[in-house]
Amino acid sequence: MPVRVFVYGTLRKDARGSVQNALTRDWIFEGYGRVAAELFDFGAYPGAVPRAGVSVRGELYRLPDPRESLTLLDHYEGCGPEHTPPYEFERELVEVTLEDGGSREAWVYWYRPEPRGRKLASGDYVERTGPGGVTRQ
Repeated sequence: MPVRVFVYGTLRKDARGSVQNALTRDWIFEGYGRVAAELFDFGAYPGAVPRAGVSVRGELYRLPDPRESLTLLDHYEGCGPEHTPPYEFERELVEVTLEDGGSREAWVYWYRPEPRGRKLASGDYVERTGPGGVTRQ
């Protein structure tokens, strides 16, 4: 069974910088989708908190080398074995509802502390930033 990851923030293809491009270069895009969550803006990056009744939009990717990719992602998100709990982000398997129909199971990184940022009512980080991660005024 292929391993997938759902990304909603700086790892989305329209919001990436050079570090993110290097991290995601081998990923295979499978479509846009949504997870049950609220999205918060922390300035340099967003965080999603699981919540019923609302959704966050993002991208679903298949990972060609899941072990390597998830190890790198855990490091990037600050929840790898070299990090000390409590973590700001933690990885969890969730159901992603695809925009073109159906659903898939994928890993997502949830924001774990009490959200301290501005809530993004649209649930879409790229709407907040625009292409290339540039903040819209």
